[in-house]
Amino acid sequence: MKKILLPLFTIAALSLPTSAAEKKAPEPHPTTQTFYVSGVECGNCVDAITESIKKVKSVTKVEGLSAASGWVNVSFDSHKDSFHQIAQAIADAAPQHGNKYVATMKVRVPDYAKADNAAKVEGVFAKSKDLVKVEATDKAKGEFVMSFLPLTVDKSKEGPQGWNGGRFGHPIGDPAPKGLGLKFNIVREGATVAKAPAKKN
Repeated sequence: MKKILLPLFTIAALSLPTSAAEKKAPEPHPTTQTFYVSGVECGNCVDAITESIKKVKSVTKVEGLSAASGWVNVSFDSHKDSFHQIAQAIADAAPQHGNKYVATMKVRVPDYAKADNAAKVEGVFAKSKDLVKVEATDKAKGEFVMSFLPLTVDKSKEGPQGWNGGRFGHPIGDPAPKGLGLKFNIVREGATVAKAPAKKN
């Protein structure tokens, strides 16, 4: 009887659905993004913001921030933590001298003003109105500043929370019919531009 039961238990175990804990983790998606930060006036401000950003689990590098620069480059995994979580960490840094730290990002849609693109892009922006506020700085060039609304992180939830780059990148940049097929980029400061090799005489 035992010999018959053992194969039956084995078949039953194999037919059970995969539990949430056994689901494959998302592929890493390392990225470096520029956040513009207002309210940075001294070294203590820089230290407070840097330490707050480093508390976000997937952050691997924080650089470029100073009172003069007004921006910080943050390297992290956007499949583990969102852009919004980085922005909230900046806002949560202990303010110095009563300063309030506000993080924004600059985005570009170069063909925004062509044909009927503006209405379509605005439609994409509107879907995230509860998470971010997008304001045009130059509609002709398709340049915008995006500010983040306050985010309450649910510590019981795994994975990125709030606004992430794909919320605009996919519906705007992906080819039709999934997206608008328009060029979309987030402005990056301090990026090294590759130089063309010197011509040989």
